[in-house]
Amino acid sequence: MKRLITLATTALAAGSLGVIANTTPASAAGDPVIGMEVLDMLCAMRGGTAYNTPYTISRCQEARPKHGFVIEELICEGLLDGNFGAAPSYNRPNRTTWTCSPGATAP
Repeated sequence: MKRLITLATTALAAGSLGVIANTTPASAAGDPVIGMEVLDMLCAMRGGTAYNTPYTISRCQEARPKHGFVIEELICEGLLDGNFGAAPSYNRPNRTTWTCSPGATAP
């Protein structure tokens, strides 16, 4: 868990520096490739399986939701300008599937 917090803090700090350095709205979002890699690592750390599809930045199946997915949501929506969604797994209790899709979040 300590490693997860350190990884997320580093990712958030790097994204914040990028936002400060780039002042145009188009460059405010982070690099989707790096964001996808970070989200895939977070997925694996929670026991999930990461999948890449043409319609999502990142998708994680059957991750453990014990502590919620706040960090994943912050990375998806805050740094990658995406939409985060999560739903319980059908086949396994106490597991969740989440996605980070491209596009701005609705107001």
